[in-house]
Amino acid sequence: MRNLVYATFLIACASTAAIAQAQDKRPAAPAPIAAAPFELREAWCRDYVVWFIGETPAARPAPADVRPTQRLEVELNSCKLDPQEYERQTLVELPRPERQG
Repeated sequence: MRNLVYATFLIACASTAAIAQAQDKRPAAPAPIAAAPFELREAWCRDYVVWFIGETPAARPAPADVRPTQRLEVELNSCKLDPQEYERQTLVELPRPERQG
């Protein structure tokens, strides 16, 4: 049983690391609704979250006991519940370019 838990954990870490290394472009497709199939929401959220994290500055370095992928995991789980609402909330958080003039 312990081997199964370890294997599951390693697979989860590897897939999350692969997500983090994905190309960081905002998805061209609109955010799916909360009632959309899970696979559709998950795919859209994976691309959006990678882009969003790349656009937001890190507040401060994470403590040593925090996994490097923790923020990615938390944001991805939040997004999958309702991608449209998540997109609305996170777009407000993005830094705005300073206006010159």
